[in-house]
Amino acid sequence: MTWRSFAAAVLAACAVGLTHCPAAEESAKPAAGEAAQSAIEYVPLDAPAGMSQAVIVQGVPLVHTRQLLPLDASGKLVGGSADEQIEQTLSNLETVLKDCGSGLNKLVRLNIYALAPTTVTRVRELLAKRLDGSARPAITSILTPLTQRGALVALDAVAAGAGGGKDVALKRCEAVAGDKSAADAAILPTGGVAYLSGQPDDGGLTESAVTRSMSKLMTTLGHLKLSPKQVVQLKIFVRPVTSSEDVLAEVRKFFPDQTLPPVVFVEWLAAVPVEIEMIAQLPLEGKAEENLEYYTPPEVRPSNTFSKVALVRTDRQIYISGQYARQPSRGEAQAKFVFDQLQEILKKTGSDMRHMAKAMYYVCDDDAARWVDRTRPLVFDPDRPPAASKVMVHGMGMEQRTMTVDMIAVQSGK
Repeated sequence: MTWRSFAAAVLAACAVGLTHCPAAEESAKPAAGEAAQSAIEYVPLDAPAGMSQAVIVQGVPLVHTRQLLPLDASGKLVGGSADEQIEQTLSNLETVLKDCGSGLNKLVRLNIYALAPTTVTRVRELLAKRLDGSARPAITSILTPLTQRGALVALDAVAAGAGGGKDVALKRCEAVAGDKSAADAAILPTGGVAYLSGQPDDGGLTESAVTRSMSKLMTTLGHLKLSPKQVVQLKIFVRPVTSSEDVLAEVRKFFPDQTLPPVVFVEWLAAVPVEIEMIAQLPLEGKAEENLEYYTPPEVRPSNTFSKVALVRTDRQIYISGQYARQPSRGEAQAKFVFDQLQEILKKTGSDMRHMAKAMYYVCDDDAARWVDRTRPLVFDPDRPPAASKVMVHGMGMEQRTMTVDMIAVQSGK
C-alpha cells in the first residue's frame, strides 16, 4: 500500500469547501478600532471553509512553534483514534500559543503532518470548531512518518503574538510535555526576518551530515552579522525521521549557551541524509531601499532557481497556503495550475513573483519534481528567486496530487 492510497476522503471534502464557501470572494478585514498598520488580514478567495489562500500580517510579533505531537502533560501518547490525537495536538498548540500571548484565533499559518489525508481533513474540521469564525489561517499539509511511534498527526504554526520586545524570546511551556532545554515556541519581534535555505551535505569521515549542514548555516549567519540567539526556527528534512534524537544531539552543539530554538522534522526521500533550513530575526535599521533582498554567501555557488538567503526588510508579510491542482493530473498540468494560481493570489494580495521571500516545494514522485524544476525558471526572475527547499515526501494531503507549493511574499511596492 502506498501513502497516497490513504487519500480517499479529502478530495470530496475540498470540493465541498471550494463550492460552498460564503466568504470565498471577500477577505476578513482587521477588527474595528484595530490599527491598519498592525493587523492580520485573512484572504479566503476560493479556499475551503476554515482556511485562507493567503494571510497578510503586519506590525505584530510572530510566534513560531516547534512541531507538536499528541502527547499528554506526562509525555504519554494519547488514544488510538485520529480524533483523540488531533484534539490533544490542537490543545497542546493552543496552550503553547496562549503562553506566548497569542491563541488559535490569531493563527497565521498551520502546517499539518499526518499519515493519512483523512486525518488532514479532520484537523481542519476540529480546528474550525475551536475558532471564532473570523480566523482562517493559511494551511499546508503533507504525509510523512512522525518522530513519535504511534502518532498519527503533528502540527506547527505561526501566529500573531503580543509585546514589544526587541530580541527573540524562546518560550518553554511547562503545561506541555517536552524537553526542558528546548523551546516550544520563539517570538520573532516586529521587524525583519532572514530565511536561510538548506544546504544539504553527505558528511564525511570525521563530521556528520548534520554537523556540516549546521556549520554552513552558522557561517551564513556570521556573514549576515547575526547570532544563534536570533534563530527563530529550524526545519530539518531527514532520512529516516526515527533518527531525530540523534540529529537533535548534533544540532544542540551549535546552541551551547542557550535554549534550543523550535525544531520541526519532516522525513524526506533523498540520497542526501539531511537538509536543514533556518529562520532568523533580521533587525531593521533605518529605512531600507528595498523590502526584500537576496544574498549568496561568498563560498556558495549562486543559483537562478533559488536564493541561499532572502532578507525581508519589512514588517509586512504574505503567507500563502499550500496550492494543489484543481483536478488530478500529471506533473506538467499540476505545475502549470499551481504556479498560475500562485500568481493570481499574489496579484490579489499586492505582490508578484519578483517579491517571493520563501518557497516550499513538496513533491512525491519524479514527474512532479521534474516539472517543478522546469517551471521555476519560467516564472521567477533569475536574479530574484526565493529562498527555497524542494523536498520529496511520502505523499500529499489531497488524493491524486503529487505536488504542493506554499510561499511567503512581501508587498511589491507598485
